[in-house]
Amino acid sequence: MSITRSKAVRIRLWIICILSGIIALLIIGAGTLYWIAAPERPLNLEYTDVDTTAKIISMVETKKLETTISQDEFNQLAKQELLDRQHEFPLGLKLTGAQFTLHNQNVTADLRGTYWGIPFGALLDFHIKREENRLVLDHQATHVRHGDFSGAWIEPITISLTKYFPAIVNVNQMEFAQDHIQVSFKLNLLSLPKLLLR
Repeated sequence: MSITRSKAVRIRLWIICILSGIIALLIIGAGTLYWIAAPERPLNLEYTDVDTTAKIISMVETKKLETTISQDEFNQLAKQELLDRQHEFPLGLKLTGAQFTLHNQNVTADLRGTYWGIPFGALLDFHIKREENRLVLDHQATHVRHGDFSGAWIEPITISLTKYFPAIVNVNQMEFAQDHIQVSFKLNLLSLPKLLLR
């Protein structure tokens, strides 16, 4: 009888030890993840709509179908696109802040968020290019406080300029500068009858 009790006590001790070890490993893993990717400064996801009406009026007044997307305007457009894509994020990932910075044809995205409740901060490198009327950001690398990871981890981010400018213009050319994008348009008169028939 006492031998059976001592076996039962030993089995319970083993179960308690194994469970304690698993809990300790989870705590150490979460602590390590936080140490690797802890955010260094606060950011938010608030954005303001880009005033494309003023840009269109300016193009009409100057009779030049060109405009400039400033550093701040690009940041607002990219944040808006990021918010529109939240349903595509992996399970457990929640973004709480972002800031996009242009450097010619390179873009740095400073992101803040939580992954299963663990706060993180990361810098993502993108290459930006034009595809017809869209800006396309291709992910190149990810940097966290204590680690760098090369290669694309996320799908390209696409910013469609037709969401912000009239359908009767198409992007003709884009020039990427250090802190802005110069965009020139051409009239798309074939789309005018469709607009008038609405």
